[in-house]
Amino acid sequence: MKYPTFPRVVAALFLCKVLACSLAAEWKESETSIGWLSEEGEVIWEFVWDAAAGKPYFHPLRVPGGPELTKLRPEDHAWHYGMWFSWKLINEVNYWEENGGKAEGATRWSDPKIEKTEDGGVVIRLRIDYVHPSGRIDLKEYRDLVISKVERNGKYTIDWTSHFTAGSEGAYLDRTPLPNEPGGKLWGGYGGLSVRLAHGEDPVSFVTEGGPLEDFVDNRSRPRTPAVGVTVFPKERNSGSLAMLSDPRNMIGDQSWYLINGQPSRFACAAVLVPGPKQLDAGEVWELSYRLVVRPKAWDAEDLETEMIRWLRR
Repeated sequence: MKYPTFPRVVAALFLCKVLACSLAAEWKESETSIGWLSEEGEVIWEFVWDAAAGKPYFHPLRVPGGPELTKLRPEDHAWHYGMWFSWKLINEVNYWEENGGKAEGATRWSDPKIEKTEDGGVVIRLRIDYVHPSGRIDLKEYRDLVISKVERNGKYTIDWTSHFTAGSEGAYLDRTPLPNEPGGKLWGGYGGLSVRLAHGEDPVSFVTEGGPLEDFVDNRSRPRTPAVGVTVFPKERNSGSLAMLSDPRNMIGDQSWYLINGQPSRFACAAVLVPGPKQLDAGEVWELSYRLVVRPKAWDAEDLETEMIRWLRR
């Protein structure tokens, strides 16, 4: 009888281990959420549409073996939902801040349609209504979320596309005035796709295609750049890093951002209204498209530019 050689045995054992790890990673599903579990049972990412929350959201986001990179409903801003989307003002009604878990304007959504892809990713589609206190729908949104499989190197992407259509009265999208505007506030400009970053003792590390971002005033910065990378725990090697890429078609000119690098608030927002408010006439459509890339390694300017080029070639 011919027995397998030692190298073949080792190779076979290695293959079994790889296949076992692949099979151990699995979906995490409930009536109001879907996510992905690593082979160690960690929730790598999870999307939640529970009607008890003020907005649909992602939390957590992490890489395998790393810490959570997002923070859900922190004490200082209980209306921050990990990674989520919210306008500040629609027709002068506040949809952002909440009192007792409810905002002045209601954000309501349907149960999503979910389609798992053959390569291990998932497509999530849902309709969202932005409802005036009178009951009138001032803005409708059809949101498409395409989440890739988690690669063996820990990298994955979330493509986020929102199609907004103004209601019968139109939709005037606005934000808190910027510090240099009449009635301006230090915190002016936020609203849009946002990420509340996990708490940590050290500052986070922000980078743009121009290099490390160090121009912060009162812990805030509003750069104009196509993409922003953030390493939440820069002293922990390969602990996870996020890149937020904004499609150039989202707005005229360089893309705008609102970033906070303080304590306890660490925050990144694709603040599309920093340049100014936007009026959508009745039935007018506005599409916003983003890509979020999560990977273990910290982002630098060169990698950020390469990732942006790769995405725009899609």
